[in-house]
Amino acid sequence: MPARFPLENAPPGPRPLSGWRTIADLWSHRGLVGALVLSDLRFRYVGSSIGFFWTVVNPIIELVTYTFVFNVLIGIRFHPEGGTTQYALFLFCGMVAWLAVSDGLTRATTSVPDHGHLLRRVDFPAAVLPAHVVASAVVNQAVRVVILAVGVLLVGGGISVHFLLVPLFMAVQAVLVLGLGFLLATLGAYFRDAVHWINAVLLVWMFVTPIFYPPSVYPDRFAAVLQLNPLAHVVGIYQELILNHRLPHPNSIVAVVVFAILVFVVGSSVFTRHRDRFPDLV
Repeated sequence: MPARFPLENAPPGPRPLSGWRTIADLWSHRGLVGALVLSDLRFRYVGSSIGFFWTVVNPIIELVTYTFVFNVLIGIRFHPEGGTTQYALFLFCGMVAWLAVSDGLTRATTSVPDHGHLLRRVDFPAAVLPAHVVASAVVNQAVRVVILAVGVLLVGGGISVHFLLVPLFMAVQAVLVLGLGFLLATLGAYFRDAVHWINAVLLVWMFVTPIFYPPSVYPDRFAAVLQLNPLAHVVGIYQELILNHRLPHPNSIVAVVVFAILVFVVGSSVFTRHRDRFPDLV
């Protein structure tokens, strides 16, 4: 019989890219990710009077507040001939994207210290921690998208075939948020107050993104800020698909896809490099 060599003496084969390893790891543990998402949703709404419906109530309260302040009091409109109803639809469309991004990033930042007991188990896949909170945010976003679609059908211009592309773009957005989430989860493992800094950055990011106002109000000298803001492209793509019934500008699609891939590769690489230290940090 041929001689057998111990595994540790075998020559190392080529290692796959970190991004592909992370995708393969998450796919092989997709059942665990799904179970954690269900557990997370139950934990967030257990004991409340209306349960999961809070994912709709809170955005509606914010929608009414922002519509009153920015449209009724200040008089901002996305179109010169648009009224309060149209403004509310555009605002809610932007909020649907923003709430998913901010919720995923905020909770990804604390995902490692919040689940330190799991990391102490042998061979626990650490990548599922930020992944499941991002997936949970996407589930909440899907509910809000349905509410938005109902609103567009009732008081807007109806739904076109372009709406079918929304789930595909939500997947691209999830890759973007997960890549950033890997970076922030690593940061949050080392610095417990990182989430407070992230919340401050997210507040600034929200107001420099055309959510409450149309992008046309941006001064020309800040045009680069608008073009380099991936969330501005994300919000614009949703508005084009859902409200304007047309395909987004190719530049916006390319910008978001390229940025999502780059951030995911960098984020997963950083997370993979530091994950062995997590049990000692938490």
